[in-house]
Amino acid sequence: MRMPLNDRVIAILGEEVGPSARVVLSRCSRTSLGKTPDDLVPTDLPVLADAVHAAVRATLGEGIAARIRQGILALR
Repeated sequence: MRMPLNDRVIAILGEEVGPSARVVLSRCSRTSLGKTPDDLVPTDLPVLADAVHAAVRATLGEGIAARIRQGILALR
């Protein structure tokens, strides 16, 4: 059985932000898409990837933020 989309995004985020992954996903999905992580669908991924990139870039740097963005986009 395939892992739910939000859990797959959390796995990608978790590699870089650890236990904060759920919080980052929740904030970004609510602010950029107006929905909870449980309601994410594949067509949401480009907007979500951009929102997460913007949210983590200042703290983690452009390289890591770009890697997270690409990981999220690869889930489509």
